[in-house]
Amino acid sequence: MSIKFVQALIGALFAFVLTSAHAETSASAQPQPAAAVYRIHGVVKATAPGAITLAHEAVPELQWPAMTMPFALASGLTPPPLKVDQAVEADVSLVDGRYVITAIRPRG
Repeated sequence: MSIKFVQALIGALFAFVLTSAHAETSASAQPQPAAAVYRIHGVVKATAPGAITLAHEAVPELQWPAMTMPFALASGLTPPPLKVDQAVEADVSLVDGRYVITAIRPRG
């Protein structure tokens, strides 16, 4: 192999590494798409630190029938004071593979 060939090969390899590193950095810097938000209507059945159990109406967008289920609260969410049997409207989103309440407010 000639020295010029080796230099060209090293230059090409260096350019490839820089381009690949830039592409990875650019891809990871892209904002992630916002999670879909689903509005649900229900009644508070229980509260606990970081969670609320709701008896909610059907959610057609998620193909959920009416049911009672616990929801975790999104990180940093401080809900308003809620009472058992109080009607509420809540926003839920899929976060790390589970649906969590991202906002909740009394109804009525």
